[in-house]
Order: sequence, then structure tokens, then C-alpha cells
Amino acid sequence: MHRFALFVDGSNLFGILRGLEIQVEDYQSFYRYLFDHVVNTWRDTSATGGDPLPARMVRVYWYVVGDIDNWDLDDASTQSHLRDQFEKDEDLQRFYLTEVTRPGNKPPPAAVAKAQAWNRCFEEIRRWYENKRATLNKMKRFYYAVRSNTNYIDIAERGHWKVDILHRMVQEKGLDTSLAVDMIALLDNYDVAVVISGDADMIPSIELAKSRQKQVAVVEFQRGDRPDKRGRGFASRLKLSADFVVSVYENDMLAAGIGARAPGSTR
Repeated sequence: MHRFALFVDGSNLFGILRGLEIQVEDYQSFYRYLFDHVVNTWRDTSATGGDPLPARMVRVYWYVVGDIDNWDLDDASTQSHLRDQFEKDEDLQRFYLTEVTRPGNKPPPAAVAKAQAWNRCFEEIRRWYENKRATLNKMKRFYYAVRSNTNYIDIAERGHWKVDILHRMVQEKGLDTSLAVDMIALLDNYDVAVVISGDADMIPSIELAKSRQKQVAVVEFQRGDRPDKRGRGFASRLKLSADFVVSVYENDMLAAGIGARAPGSTR
């Protein structure tokens, strides 16, 4: 019996599904669907010369963002620090000064305009940060629901959102590293690793797993139909490093009822 383990970069997967405008409700069925496609491709690329090779999915290791930088925006010292940074950023100041000094109105004194610009900026910072925290809490409730309804999906909240709060930007940290490390740490748990990730940093772990006599597959998601209808392929370093590539097509997923068009889809 060949054991399969799926290693999933959750941010990459969510981004792919969002790009395809597909909404998935039942991730247990979704991963079972992916596993079936993986096994079929694996059997097609394996020279068996006889009966189909037996296969079993032992685990889905699903890596997601678990926390975010903590900013206490009610704290006076935090506000003072952010205002100092605001006053050092000429481009940001210029943008918000333009926001508070509308054409046709008498411009306020410079000090007043500067204070109004900072207040406008801080209001938007607070609203943006609160929305990010609310999004993360919603994601955590979703993870809890998934864990409660399946016995073969492990959700690892290893990723961290590092925020540039003044400019309202997020950078994800730690998720891809944890996935790559665990893929090697768990070598004894699988015979075939199935990777869902767009990160070329996975390549060293893939090569190491292969050197330990493990097979590695990479899953690619494609718009439209299979190539015999009107699909299109792609090449990547990650794809080239794998033993085999599993193509999952948008219209096949929709036809199988694995996903549905997301609300507000333009397609």
C-alpha cells in the first residue's frame, strides 16, 4: 500500500481558488477529489504492467496563517510612535494633506491641516487593522469547523501576518518554511508527497525527499477545460522538480460539484 500525504500552502490555495472565482464549502470532499486525481495521474505515470497500484491518503497537512502582529492602537505611546513615523514620511503626509484640503475650500492653517491629515490617516489605520483581525478570527472559526468534521486533515496555524501598519500592508511569514521543514520531518509517514504551493523555496525539500526514495507530485490548477477542449499549461521551477504533475481543471471541479462560482463572480 502506497501512502500519500498532501502538503498544502493554505494562502496559495485560497489565492488560486479566489483567482478561479470558485468557492469551496466541503474541504473534506475537495481533498478527496484531489487525492483521486493524484492517484489516477500517479498510476498513469507508473509502469505497473498489471493491476492498479494500491494507494491510501494518510494525511492532509494544511498550513495556514495563525496570528498577526499585535498593535494596541488605544495606547498613547503607540499613537505617538505612529505619528512620529507619519511625520517622517513626506509622501504619506502629502497624500493625506491633499485629502483634507479640498479644492475650492479655504485651506486651514498648516498646523491644523497637518493634524487633520494625521487624524484621517489614523482612522484608516484603525479601521484597516480591525478588519484584518476580524478576518483572522473568521478564518480561525473556519479552521475549527474543518477540524471538527474530518479526521484526516491537520490544520497547522504556523503562518504569521507581519504588518506595516502605517502603510496598511501585510507580509506573510513562516508558513512556507514550516511546510518545507515538516515535509522532511515527516518522511517516515508517506511514500508520495503531494505539494500544493507556488513557492520555489520548496524545491530543496522536494529534492531531499526524492533522494530518500520518496515520490513527489505538484498540483497545478488550470482555468477552463482539459487540453483536448481548450486548456493551457504552464511551466515552473517547482513543476519541473517534481516526479509528476497533477492538473486539476476548473470546469471539472464545477461539474463534479466540488466547488461553485463565488458570489459576485464575473464569469
